[in-house]
Amino acid sequence: SHVNVPSPKSPAIVAVNKKTGKLVWEDNSVNDKILHGQWSSPTVGKIGDVVQVIHGQGDGWVRGYDAVSGKKLWEFDTNPKESVWPKTRNEIISTPVIYENLVYLANGQDPEHGEGVGHMYCIDGTKRGDITKTGLVWHYDQIRRSISTPAIKDGIVYQPDFSGFLHALDAKTGKLYWKHDLFAAVWGSPLLVDGKIYLGDEDGDVVIMQEGKTLKVLGELNMGSSVYSTPVPANGALYISSRNQLYALAETAASKPPTTAAAPKPSNPRR
Repeated sequence: SHVNVPSPKSPAIVAVNKKTGKLVWEDNSVNDKILHGQWSSPTVGKIGDVVQVIHGQGDGWVRGYDAVSGKKLWEFDTNPKESVWPKTRNEIISTPVIYENLVYLANGQDPEHGEGVGHMYCIDGTKRGDITKTGLVWHYDQIRRSISTPAIKDGIVYQPDFSGFLHALDAKTGKLYWKHDLFAAVWGSPLLVDGKIYLGDEDGDVVIMQEGKTLKVLGELNMGSSVYSTPVPANGALYISSRNQLYALAETAASKPPTTAAAPKPSNPRR
């Protein structure tokens, strides 16, 4: 019903010793302010000289913690103050990404809620306290709700939204380089490999695009049913899971272009 919170005292995030399973620290900043659920996976990385755990949480705030002690270092509200749940206020489902001491993420809602207004941010994780204003590097509001994790390479952020658009942004300024319409909802996240972008959609198509500041579509594959996940490269193959099948795609000897054979040497007339 989105009204009753079953377990408001449940901690938002816990850290356990990986060898013993013993609880090391926990934080429950969300508490009964949770909007719908707790969806996002945490990211661990070094920002400045501190190893931080970054977690997008169910009240629409993203928070940074000291990875060892669990001390909350900062928090950032990813929604405008006038936003109202569930029309315009979002939770965070995608996973934050750390790139060159900055944190990147977009907010969104359960896909069953449909499309709606979204927000993407670049945040300075070296700041402390409530950094909604002081930690804001840039805010990109020409995006719809997103459940996808951004991919970043060579100063360009690739961020899909649930409405089916892939946005390529300047990582330092948030300036839009290009936007591509996949014409179907996007659940997964982009894969960057070998100079290319791979991204699946709900129609079962996987678009292949050129990385960079210029929009260039190289091709498209249809996997027969919805592609909700992110393609994964391993052992010389690209693994793509559709709604009901798993594919491993790889270049075979038959698919490689033929090589030019050397001209035969003239036969020895004495033989």
